[in-house]
Amino acid sequence: MKGGLLHPRLQLYPVFCKISTPVQCRFYAPPATIDEEALGPTRQDGHQTFRVRKDGKPLPLPPVLDPVVISERGRWEQRKARPNVKNLTPFQQKLHKCSYAHALASPVRQCRSTFLLLPSAFLITLHPRPHPKTSEPWLLPVSLTASSRAFGPPFRFLGRKIVVLQLGQKEKYKSGVYQRLVDKLGSKAYNMVWRQDMADMILSLLQKALMSKLGWHFRRCSKQLVDCNSPSPPDVEAIDDISCVLYLRSLKSRADGIQEQAYKIVEDVEKLAKHYAEGQKEVLDPHKRNSASHYPPSWWKGPIVPHLNLRLRFPPLEFMTTEWRGQRVAVYSLFDLLGEEKMRELLQGTRFEWAKCVVIKRGRSSVAVEVLLMQLQAFLAVPGP
Repeated sequence: MKGGLLHPRLQLYPVFCKISTPVQCRFYAPPATIDEEALGPTRQDGHQTFRVRKDGKPLPLPPVLDPVVISERGRWEQRKARPNVKNLTPFQQKLHKCSYAHALASPVRQCRSTFLLLPSAFLITLHPRPHPKTSEPWLLPVSLTASSRAFGPPFRFLGRKIVVLQLGQKEKYKSGVYQRLVDKLGSKAYNMVWRQDMADMILSLLQKALMSKLGWHFRRCSKQLVDCNSPSPPDVEAIDDISCVLYLRSLKSRADGIQEQAYKIVEDVEKLAKHYAEGQKEVLDPHKRNSASHYPPSWWKGPIVPHLNLRLRFPPLEFMTTEWRGQRVAVYSLFDLLGEEKMRELLQGTRFEWAKCVVIKRGRSSVAVEVLLMQLQAFLAVPGP
């Protein structure tokens, strides 16, 4: 009761919960300093701060405003100092020059296609950008064209060309719209435009970034690059500190040439099996028979039709490597990644113009190049024959 008026009790309504995909949460630290005069008269007992009142017992301050709690917590939340490269141990120096370690240490983010948590080095990032004429939001790979990362809410997915093509079919990318995009764009988040040539655009930007980095190395970092005859173990055994090998020829065989024909045969067989199942439903579906004793359950999707084993249709990806002093070293074909025309443009005017193979030595300056090589190779990777 207050002022002679009765306040009605709050009525509780049932809350209907629904399962949603996990969203990224952010933690905002409390202010570093608290104005004690604004808190009023207080007293401390060594572990907690109390606000002194004229009437009644002292009330404890919340942990967010308590200077004692903030000072104690700050001892364990201080940022670590950046390591000095000169003081690193031999193992730390080796790790500092390893491109795989840098790729795995990149921030973990969620793929909006598979909903898996992966290092961001393995993901392609798109950002909504307004169209210059219509002002409608378009998803564009602007992060591949500029060094700044302040582009707003990102849309990330696995860096594979097949994933890009899959998301573009029947607007499947809209299923990956999450709450941060909705909060930023409102209802326009579900009407974002996905370019039809998204896969080709991402491929061209990845190739352009790789050519820019490699061009600088071919012209200035002569000590980091060594030419050799081939990536075979006898030719690279004498070279020290090998990080990866650039092969200036194609690694594809005649079997890769008939791979598309094999996929076409498999697709035709799948279509025939599906057509047979549609025409023979009364025979294959037990619920269509006269002797059926029950209706089909909710999970029933139709009769089972034989299909080619997915392990055979989509075998695991294989990436070429070579053996160097008991270790496996990655081999990248610039001919296959860039194409013959762009590769010749990259090598023109350098001492590697007529080389067959180039070795990149281990070093901090070559980490960015190797990460781009891994990203472009993974983007174009397809199951082998």
